[in-house]
Amino acid sequence: MWAGASGTDGDGAGTTRACTLNLIVYATPEDSRDALDELLDEVNERAPGRTLILVADRDAGDAKLDAYVSMRCRLLGDSGKQICGEQVTIAASGPAIDNVATAISPLLVPDVPVYLWWKALPHPNDQLFDRLARMADRVIIDSRSFVHPARDLILLNELIGTDAQSIHVSDVNWGRMTPWRTLLASFWDVPDYRPHLAAIDSVTIGYHPPPGALDDIATKAALMSGWLAERLGWEWSGGTLAGGGDEVRCRLQSGDRGIALTLRRDCTSGRNDGRICAVTLAAEHGAATFSCALSQDVARLTTEARIGGTRTVGRVIDYIQRGEAESFARELDFVRRDAIFEAALARATTMLG
Repeated sequence: MWAGASGTDGDGAGTTRACTLNLIVYATPEDSRDALDELLDEVNERAPGRTLILVADRDAGDAKLDAYVSMRCRLLGDSGKQICGEQVTIAASGPAIDNVATAISPLLVPDVPVYLWWKALPHPNDQLFDRLARMADRVIIDSRSFVHPARDLILLNELIGTDAQSIHVSDVNWGRMTPWRTLLASFWDVPDYRPHLAAIDSVTIGYHPPPGALDDIATKAALMSGWLAERLGWEWSGGTLAGGGDEVRCRLQSGDRGIALTLRRDCTSGRNDGRICAVTLAAEHGAATFSCALSQDVARLTTEARIGGTRTVGRVIDYIQRGEAESFARELDFVRRDAIFEAALARATTMLG
């Protein structure tokens, strides 16, 4: 295929072969191939490389292993030239799935990073996941798709592990929270706010119900709780965030100071997207509050500080809702482990457990 594609037609057109990474995609027959192909077309524009798609049919009884090779190309402007990478699609079923990692390993291009995109929740005893994860520099998941958010976050934390050989996990849903974390951290940039922030005694996080799990907490709300507690050095002292209902609470401790953490489900908007809609940090029994809120049209994030009778509107930024392909492609910019995410997840699972 490369021999046929690399020829020119006399007007300067031709094909350039590029490989900046290996991307292994784990999918099931239930996943939409059209949607996956469309997403990978966009990803390839930013990060061309070798894509290995594994379609695993675990419910089939017969062992089967087939492979199909193709090229994934895009045009470079108006020059007529193409930049291309290879794609290998492997269809495995039944007992053949257990050994498919040995078919993938020799297909990886050396000297470039290896990413594993696991389009499901991996389970602790899944040998295929374990073998592929050990090949990868980074494993990418999306906790927004978790069917049971509280339970699945605990499983994810167990999978990451704590030893030197633990896998490096990247959560697309964690990346979507970057604007929230940036704005909340900016409160500490104001010297006049810091004495009040050092006395925080309650935190309230509002969130929309997650899709497919309306009675569970949203993974973003749990991760936000873990991030705040871990970065501010708060220890869990009681309660749980894993209960049902419109409101769950747990207690945190910072030295002699107690902090009440509340997660509140907001159904007033009618949205079931699992987004955070508001975070409020309160100090001195409400004498000072620092909040970040999502606008009703889901277009802006606004920060506000109230100290005594003084109200200050801080930053207002556009809340850019990136598409799935762009959100996923951003995770390919990182190879090393995300220590802050892992610490936030660990603290969140403590409060969930």
